[in-house]
Amino acid sequence: MFEAALALAMIFLPGVEGKIESGNLQVLAWLQAEESVESQSVSEDILSAAKRMVDLQTDYRFSFPTIEYPFGDVPSDWGLCCDVVVRACRAAGIDLQELVYEDSHRERELYIEANRRQNFARPLNRSWIHRRTSNLNLFLQRYAQVLPTRYDSTRPEEWQPGDIVIYQKYQDLTWHIAIVSDEIDSFTGIPKVIDAWLNPGHVSEDHRLTDHGAIGGHYRITDSFRASLSEEHREAAIAAWKEFIGDEDESDQRLAESTEEIEPSSL
Repeated sequence: MFEAALALAMIFLPGVEGKIESGNLQVLAWLQAEESVESQSVSEDILSAAKRMVDLQTDYRFSFPTIEYPFGDVPSDWGLCCDVVVRACRAAGIDLQELVYEDSHRERELYIEANRRQNFARPLNRSWIHRRTSNLNLFLQRYAQVLPTRYDSTRPEEWQPGDIVIYQKYQDLTWHIAIVSDEIDSFTGIPKVIDAWLNPGHVSEDHRLTDHGAIGGHYRITDSFRASLSEEHREAAIAAWKEFIGDEDESDQRLAESTEEIEPSSL
């Protein structure tokens, strides 16, 4: 069976011939690694990237500078809550900056209405549109799997690692976004979330799902949605994620000279 696997590898996996010379065990490990990459779901990719940001403890900062488009980013040593989700999705091959901005051109009135109560200047600006919870909420409503928003301890399976949750105040005023973790609070049994917030001041896994109050949106980005995107888009999104990871200790050149700040009325 192993010989058959090697034969197939030589036919379908370019470059494997050289690996065979180093021994069967190395080839087997390489094949298993290739299979592991292919089997990663969107949710698994999102969770893995979010965990990486927890390790980095990327600082929380509420700022809206002008950035490049598409695949632009704020400096890699900081971000707000939306940046955690945007960066994690890029690791999964999904660039929300480009996708949300393009969708706002198709459904401009929907996005304007979604921002009506936010009192935020130029909500559809391509540097900021993906960094607004109201816009992400609308986009995910349209393209992701919509899931229950009320946590029920008798149905924990409704909340899967890699899910995206958006919190709201009042009736429909969104203000915060987080990623469901695979960690469970040992005292309550409630899943934890990965987010960037004032407390503790950086990306963390400290908060429980219910700590931020009412949940206005609960979404799961499907593998089929990712498959619908072009290969060029997916590769560019992953490259942007790799750039974020690679520049974590260096000055970031992606930031344009303009560093316009917006008052913290809402996230």
